[in-house]
Amino acid sequence: MKLNKKTIGALIFMFLLLLLFFSKTIYTYNMPQVTGTKPKRGGLSKLEISSGIASWAETETVYAVSGGTAGRVFVREGDKAEKGQVLFEMGFDVEAAQRRFAETANNIAKLETEIRNLRLRLNNIKEALAEETAVENSGSEKTARTLSGQAGLITMEFDRARLAMQNALFSFELGVLSRNELVNTENNYKALFFKYQAEADELEHTLSIKFIDIENLRLSQETIRKILGDYRSNAVITAPASGIILGLAAEKGKYFPENAFLVSIGIGREFTVECSVSLDNNFVSPGDTCELSNASHVLSGTVRQVKPGVQGKTVIIAVASDEIADGETFTVTFEKNSAASFILVPNSAINQDNDGYFLYQIKQRKGVMGEEYYLERLNIFPGDSDHQNTAVIRGITFYEPIVLASNKALSAGLTVSLKNPEDFFEN
Repeated sequence: MKLNKKTIGALIFMFLLLLLFFSKTIYTYNMPQVTGTKPKRGGLSKLEISSGIASWAETETVYAVSGGTAGRVFVREGDKAEKGQVLFEMGFDVEAAQRRFAETANNIAKLETEIRNLRLRLNNIKEALAEETAVENSGSEKTARTLSGQAGLITMEFDRARLAMQNALFSFELGVLSRNELVNTENNYKALFFKYQAEADELEHTLSIKFIDIENLRLSQETIRKILGDYRSNAVITAPASGIILGLAAEKGKYFPENAFLVSIGIGREFTVECSVSLDNNFVSPGDTCELSNASHVLSGTVRQVKPGVQGKTVIIAVASDEIADGETFTVTFEKNSAASFILVPNSAINQDNDGYFLYQIKQRKGVMGEEYYLERLNIFPGDSDHQNTAVIRGITFYEPIVLASNKALSAGLTVSLKNPEDFFEN
């Protein structure tokens, strides 16, 4: 078979093309294969996922007004109760309270009698002291006495002491009595006066204590009277509002002291979900909305409060629903797009070494096999970031392609094989 020149030329051309193809393939075989991307301008999309448990936002709690024993119980935890519905009965020791009331009344009567006697004695002493003071001030040796009874007996003591003092003074003037004896007689009269004055002071102090005691007893009597009234009004415990029975401590036959917890009721359709986020989370704030989801529900909640702690931040979320239940667990998703616009690069494109953060920028040049791609180091200063992108504060001036991913380790100046050149460079 004889080949003409055209056929031979075509075969040679095809051979050269094949040679060029295989040469280029061999040349690029060991090169790192990279995927490129371009920086873009946009906002960060913050995302954090946590978990929390729903609890009633509003509850009504019933406590024992007085110590008593639970009787019949008509509800269980989880039951729906209407306002005024009977929940359980309480039994109280009425006879013991009545005995305490009677004992208190008897003690009050005893104290009142003591106070009357002490006050009578005090009045008698004060009257006698007042009359004796009047006699002393008048300077008269004889003054008509108007007092009788206990007060009269005290004035007679003063009369005897004064008469003894006057006789001693007369005897002293005659020279038959020494000065010491005269002074002793005068001191006896003064001592009698001081004795009754001290007794009056002591009686006033005792009366003030008795008044406090009787006031306390009267307050105790009022308390017992109120307890007896509470026994009547709390023998049957009813629901203070419509809702779901959350906690029920009342059990038949169980004794509960005063102020002990009996039952709590969840009211309305408002729930609170509490969860934790990382300490460096600065994008969740009061008023934000979030998503709460589980196998049964997908709901929207509103952030009410963010409380920082040592390990993280606690976020309190309000959610309204007729479908969820107290104690239900939710996955909580917080997501927010920033209002500001930044130069963004994918998180995987950023590298770091001892000199700081940098990107590998993809450049094109003439090579032995034609156009080829190589890398240059581009130092940057990164800012805030989200789960996908990082904002570059300084370093990027032109939106040239950068390395997004590579199958091998890279370095500046390295020639690479670019998987998607058509996205950045013209043929």
